[in-house]
Amino acid sequence: DALPISKEGTRLLKLLGYEVGSIFPNIGLEQEYFLVPRKDYYRRPDLQLTGRTIMGKLAPRGQEMCDHYMGPLNPVAMACIAEIQHECFMMGIPLRTRHREVAPNQYECAPFFGTATTQIDQNLMVMQIMDEVAARHGLACLAQEKPFSGINGSGKHNNISLGTDTGVNLLNPGQVFKATGGKADVFPILMSAIVRAVDTYGDLMRMSIASPGNDFRLGACEAPPAIVSTYLGDD
Repeated sequence: DALPISKEGTRLLKLLGYEVGSIFPNIGLEQEYFLVPRKDYYRRPDLQLTGRTIMGKLAPRGQEMCDHYMGPLNPVAMACIAEIQHECFMMGIPLRTRHREVAPNQYECAPFFGTATTQIDQNLMVMQIMDEVAARHGLACLAQEKPFSGINGSGKHNNISLGTDTGVNLLNPGQVFKATGGKADVFPILMSAIVRAVDTYGDLMRMSIASPGNDFRLGACEAPPAIVSTYLGDD
């Protein structure tokens, strides 16, 4: 429910001399996933039942050379991903970003930012579309957070911002400075409130993040450590 954020956020901005009608959370959910040959997927009951391998040896070659991320998409994966993107467009999901990820056969897609409730619904639709389209291309799509040991897991990175009804991103200092007529104190106060909220309610954030799959992924490879921290940038 975004009502408390909107109510208290508009109250704070009014005290700072900047009146808006409402404030709502925007998110952009990146979705990482693996594409593996479906014939091999059918030979692994653990993958079929749990979405991850629970036994077996490590691959003879992993991501040590860091050459997968920057490489071109192979034709089979490209055809599958292009159809996924097309199907999402047909459903009104603006899936723009598509690229390889660090681990072998790992990829990522990401939509435009949108309101939190809409983005969550659309992400569920995207995962369903990926699963169905991959099957048509002889592939299996693995969206589980840690399907393979020894290589990167797949994150669903949640890029969050707070927007006003006038289209101002409250986490963008330039936009806030312009919208408030050059008031330099508004953005630091907003950031202070957010940092305070993360510090005060970190336990609730960890509770919402923790899951059996994510616990395997966190604290290793590219994943963040299993703590909640805030980074304010270099500027």
